[in-house]
Amino acid sequence: MNESITVETVVIGAGFGGLAAAHDLLAGGRTDFLVLEQATSVGGVWRENVYPNAACDVPSHLYSLSFAQSPDWSSSYASQAEILAYTERVVDDLGIRDRILFGTGLVAARWDEHVGQWGLETSRGARITCRFLISAIGTLNQPLVPDLPGMDEFTGTIVHTARWDPALDLRGKRVAVVGAGASAIQVVPHAVERADAVLVAIRTPPHVMPKPEEHYDERAKQRFREHPELLLALRQEQVEYWNRSTHAQAVMDEAFLSAAEAVWRQHMESAVHDAELRRILTPTSRFGCRRPVVSNAFYPALADPRTTVFDSAIARLTPTGVVSERGQEWAADVVVLATGFRATEMLSSVEFAGTDGTLAEHWQDDGPRAYKGTLVPGFPNLFLVTGPNTQASGSIIGVIEAQTGWIARLLDETDARGAAAVGVTTAGLARFEERLAALMSRSVWEVGGCESWYRLGGTGRVVTKWPGSLAEFEAVLAEPVTEDLEFTGVRAPQLAARP
Repeated sequence: MNESITVETVVIGAGFGGLAAAHDLLAGGRTDFLVLEQATSVGGVWRENVYPNAACDVPSHLYSLSFAQSPDWSSSYASQAEILAYTERVVDDLGIRDRILFGTGLVAARWDEHVGQWGLETSRGARITCRFLISAIGTLNQPLVPDLPGMDEFTGTIVHTARWDPALDLRGKRVAVVGAGASAIQVVPHAVERADAVLVAIRTPPHVMPKPEEHYDERAKQRFREHPELLLALRQEQVEYWNRSTHAQAVMDEAFLSAAEAVWRQHMESAVHDAELRRILTPTSRFGCRRPVVSNAFYPALADPRTTVFDSAIARLTPTGVVSERGQEWAADVVVLATGFRATEMLSSVEFAGTDGTLAEHWQDDGPRAYKGTLVPGFPNLFLVTGPNTQASGSIIGVIEAQTGWIARLLDETDARGAAAVGVTTAGLARFEERLAALMSRSVWEVGGCESWYRLGGTGRVVTKWPGSLAEFEAVLAEPVTEDLEFTGVRAPQLAARP
């Protein structure tokens, strides 16, 4: 495939971010766009993560696009398969399937300041020229596979949760699970139900909260269909709760954090009666420092007599098992790496070259930085969806829609000014970073004893979290265009719109 394509806008990725961007482009009358998707189907992380019990730990009616509310969720916490099917329906409802170039990943993007366009190199050899480039690649797409000594010598099976083999059968096996984050919370109960013995290595325990799951039968679904106001009211209730919760984490609201920690403790102690195991499962940081997760099955699975829990990380593998940092040995047939993603290394899979070097070069010294999580100096007309410091606790979908809506407004503003491009100035980013740092300095993510994937190296600068609620993030994006932005060049004649 060596064709050349010219189009006004290219969206990278057909996950939730790409779908929201496509919706907002269409809503603004922008029909000349394509979506690049390296896989053969849509769905992003929900296509890739097929490990057992994979499900969203955010309520379904909140973890969905505002313009595509569904009355048909079977549970208040939807499964991976159900969310994936939902994204397929959204694509068809938007009518954009023929705009998606499947099996086409972005390899490199280079800005040509002489013509005010991006030149894209794809994995299939196609060369694409576009004016606007919207990256909806996301941050949770590069699995973190630890380079443990002995991995090459281990004679059993090693699998990462993001690269799960559906044919893997854990029955009769000794299974070691490395990690205690969202994927481990879901995989461990599955393993305990099937394996002969399970080891869980927990170096940094999270707050695992009760899961208030509600299942919806056909009668309940029909009620949502007939009374959409009930669905909207439920969603709004969830939005308001998460705004309160995240704001409390951002300002170290002692009353809120203590109340949440009390709920956690009662939940843990009701399932775990062994004093030593309770000690291992007690976080040393405050609620929210690490991503809180929900499960009614994890603590009972850890308390099961078939389960062994180490309170340290796995240091190395032997041909027949694992060894912890404390020197504890355990024989294993299967090692499950529930070790998450390289979240702070965002966008490293693509070479973005701007007016003065690559994005990787701009970020190599102190990690990712972007104006309102979206714009980077020296990269005109490049827009990042879920870029640095955009993770607001609760549903990432709200953040995505806030960003894609803002991006659509920036495109309109650029055209209204007759400019070819829009970008952020270095001074504009510096002003935003100063404001961001002031907000972050009061938050649980900096002062709550945190070590997590939110921070560079686990303990460095916070690069993924937004230091406030979704409502506060939306308010920042709703601010009028300021001197932080610059509009350059003269807009060329509009390209013919695609049907």
